[in-house]
Amino acid sequence: MTAAALGSRQAAILAHLGEHPGLTATELAKAAGLRASLYKQLGRLEQLALVVGVPVWHPGQGRQVTHWHIAPPGTVPPPALPPDPVKAEQVRERDRRTQRARRARVRGLAAGIGADAPSLRDLWVAGACRSADPDLFFGPAAEFVTARQKREAQAKAICARCPVRPACLAFALDTGQGHGLWGGANEDERRAMLRQRRRAS
Repeated sequence: MTAAALGSRQAAILAHLGEHPGLTATELAKAAGLRASLYKQLGRLEQLALVVGVPVWHPGQGRQVTHWHIAPPGTVPPPALPPDPVKAEQVRERDRRTQRARRARVRGLAAGIGADAPSLRDLWVAGACRSADPDLFFGPAAEFVTARQKREAQAKAICARCPVRPACLAFALDTGQGHGLWGGANEDERRAMLRQRRRAS
């Protein structure tokens, strides 16, 4: 199976492990900016013979930890446990809901659906981002920090030459947009701006 046939999170894990082998599931999660462990994702990749887990004694923790590496060619996956159909359907439904929500957010930006301000369509028509890939401004649900920084740098370069950048940022702040990059500012940067605004008022 190629990385293109995997989910975005699994492909990101493989790309990061290729550059930083020997990380634990917790270290990978921290690199991705996630609170949840990636142990289940790594287990799935191990079943596909794409990664291998090497148990290593960790003196500081007083137990064995698993260091993950890209599987060498010819790796045979461990015997698979029979899948739980109920859990598999729950995972599929969760993924479907996440994808639907993300698509709705992107469509809402493009068409002005659900916008509180009537000027959103005008911002979109005049914006430098109108011909850009929306995925630059609205990242995936799971993204490694380095990948997010690279994507946001490309998006901010587009915002830097946009004639409606200040109005776009003001719209995002006024309407509480919690996802995506608006007016050259990502979610964290906008939250900091809102805190400053509340302190000043």
